[in-house]
Amino acid sequence: MVKIEITNVKDNVILKRKEISYKVVYDAESTPKRESIREIISKNFKAEKELVIVDRTVQETGKPESIGYAKIYESKENAMLYEPDYELFRNGLKTEEKKE
Repeated sequence: MVKIEITNVKDNVILKRKEISYKVVYDAESTPKRESIREIISKNFKAEKELVIVDRTVQETGKPESIGYAKIYESKENAMLYEPDYELFRNGLKTEEKKE
């Protein structure tokens, strides 16, 4: 079972997003995937999943917990404008186009 503790929430008015620091505690299973963390954060903040960008999650050595940082944007357009491409790819907001 995955449990998340929100340690800090900051409203960034200029970039139109919430910045969230969190700690994920889980059982002796594997580290939760980015997608499941996005889902948990979106449920906790009642936001659409596509507006949540998980920036980083760092595994605590020898502990079944991770510390991370995520952002919730007001709109998908703002996320596309302010986030670098690699973050958009990691979080599934952008997909690579196949060259023919």
